[in-house]
Amino acid sequence: MKHSLLLAAVAALTLVACSRSPATATAPAAPAAPAAAAAPAVAAAPAVVDAEAARKAAIEVVAALKARDMATVARYAHPAQGVRFSPYAFVDPKTDQVWKAEELAGWFADTQPRIWGTEDGTGFDIERTPTAYYERFVFPKDFTTGATINVNADQARGNAINNADKVYPDGVRVEFYLPPTQTPEGPMPDWRALRLVFVDLAGEPKLVAVIHDQWTI
Repeated sequence: MKHSLLLAAVAALTLVACSRSPATATAPAAPAAPAAAAAPAVAAAPAVVDAEAARKAAIEVVAALKARDMATVARYAHPAQGVRFSPYAFVDPKTDQVWKAEELAGWFADTQPRIWGTEDGTGFDIERTPTAYYERFVFPKDFTTGATINVNADQARGNAINNADKVYPDGVRVEFYLPPTQTPEGPMPDWRALRLVFVDLAGEPKLVAVIHDQWTI
C-alpha cells in the first residue's frame, strides 16, 4: 500500500514539473518596411497667351494709342501687374514707370512730370509729363502704317540690350517695326519700333509692357 502511494506521489510531481516547463520562445516580429516617400507635387507651368490672340490685341492697342484713346488701352491692361513703359529696348524693372489700369484712362489729363528713365547718350533723366513722354517714346511715328508686325521675333537691332524676353519669359512680344529711311548713301539711323508685351490671364491676352526702341549710341 505504501509502495502504491509513493508511486502515485512521484507521478503527480512529474506532471507538475512538466506543466511548469518554459513555453517555446516566439521569434520577434520583423520591423515594418518604411513607407514609400510621396512624390513631390509638380507645379503647373504658367499659361502662355495665344500668339494670334496677342497679335490681334496689339493691333487694337496700337490703333487706340494713335487715337490717344487710353481708355481702350486700359481695358487691355493687366489688372494686377499694370503696364510698364520703357523708353528704350532695355526693360528696367527698377526705374521704368508702371501704370495701373485705372490710371491709364487719365493719361493725357495728367500734367505731373515724371522721371521715366535716362536719355541715351547724355544720361540725363527723362523728366516729362505723360503727354510729352507719349510724343517722344510711345508714338513718335505712326506705327499703324507701313510697320512690319513681328511676334516673338524682334526685327529691330540697336545697341541697347533687348531683354524683354528675360523680364517676361511667359509673355508674347508683338513688335511694330518701321524700317530706316533709305538714301543713296545708305539707310539712315531713324528706324523705330514699338513692342507690346502680353501675358495670359484666364485665357485672355493682357498688356504688361509698352517698349519703345530706336537707334542708340
